[in-house]
Amino acid sequence: MTVSKAKIIAVTGATGAQGGGVVNIMKKTTGWKVRAITRNTESEAAKKLAQEENVEVVKADFDDEASLKAAMEGVSAIFAVTNWWEPLFQQKTQHEAGEIEERHGMNLARAAASISTLEHYLWSTQPSSKLRLTEEQRKGGFEVPHMDYKAKVDERIRKELPDLAAKTTYLYFGYYPQNMAFFPLLKPFELPGAYGQHVQLIASSPEAKILLAGDMSVNPGIWVRQILKTGKPVMGKYTNVALERWSFSQMAEKWTEITGKRCVVMQVSEEDWTNIWGPAGRELAWQFKFGEMVDPWGSDGREGEFVSWKELGIEESDVVGFEGTIRGLQKAGFF
Repeated sequence: MTVSKAKIIAVTGATGAQGGGVVNIMKKTTGWKVRAITRNTESEAAKKLAQEENVEVVKADFDDEASLKAAMEGVSAIFAVTNWWEPLFQQKTQHEAGEIEERHGMNLARAAASISTLEHYLWSTQPSSKLRLTEEQRKGGFEVPHMDYKAKVDERIRKELPDLAAKTTYLYFGYYPQNMAFFPLLKPFELPGAYGQHVQLIASSPEAKILLAGDMSVNPGIWVRQILKTGKPVMGKYTNVALERWSFSQMAEKWTEITGKRCVVMQVSEEDWTNIWGPAGRELAWQFKFGEMVDPWGSDGREGEFVSWKELGIEESDVVGFEGTIRGLQKAGFF
């Protein structure tokens, strides 16, 4: 009797939100082993990950293409994600952070393209404001660097690495519900002297609806597992990692119901948010404005390029949405 050997999926950002969610599911998926790629194998998160069953941790640097190739050797699939926010919080400008992310994205893609055993490449990206906005809407130089530079990598993969493009699936991740617990710009805070009233300041209309990625510790892995299971039919196509589209007011109401703490969403101007949070505030304000102008995650007439969660065979009951995420965070003591 021949025992088939498990395939390996390499996961970048394995100690972060998206990559961590992929690891959580794929390490338990029959026929797969996880190779977690991190630049610091001595971090506490990496050491903890190395103790997990069916997971190996290897070192590689996004600025070192050779190290990426070595880390990817022999894998059948790769989940690739880069971190635009990190250089921004290290005092880089929005465009400098974008240029770094584009460089890292292409280093990952070129390394992946060199792996002879690779069957499927999964690239975490974002919609392009330049492609989705009309010339009139772009008046005044409106742009969204965080999204545009990721989308530039999509374009370059198709133009410069056509063989890799033929086996790539592009994933659009929406808003993380965990932002209300961990992301300083979006955490509700108690208003001093207001008897427990919480406020969430946002540079967007409280009624603006946004795509929700749901529980990042689970959902990324569900999509990746099903994409790999589906295989060829989803190569060269896009998919939204989400089932829900809620307004900020809806989220605040549900957060209030679950936590028992009153919360209202207050809209502030881009200028005020930038004065508070600097470039990160400006960028997020632009992202939200982009979302109000168009549907960034819509197919825009490219229906044939998009794959729905139903086409991936995802069971709605398996996905943890906004409510389930907030309830889990509440139970864990984060609110």
